[in-house]
Amino acid sequence: MSRDDPEAALASYEILIRSVGQGIREVHGNTTWEAVQARAESLWHLYAMTTGLEWPQVAERVREAWRAAADDAQP
Repeated sequence: MSRDDPEAALASYEILIRSVGQGIREVHGNTTWEAVQARAESLWHLYAMTTGLEWPQVAERVREAWRAAADDAQP
């Protein structure tokens, strides 16, 4: 995969992106995005070098996964 194609990289790392969002929800519970965004960003920085995707490229997808994790927890 080429680092020159961010859309392909986003698709390839979708499971990782989703896992980061879900993990933040699991660890920090039912809070606001504003309360956990900095933690999510610092966690993503661990993956940025490997994936070639910087936080601005994945932030909205991580947020969507974080939000969906709350929906999944509802009965």
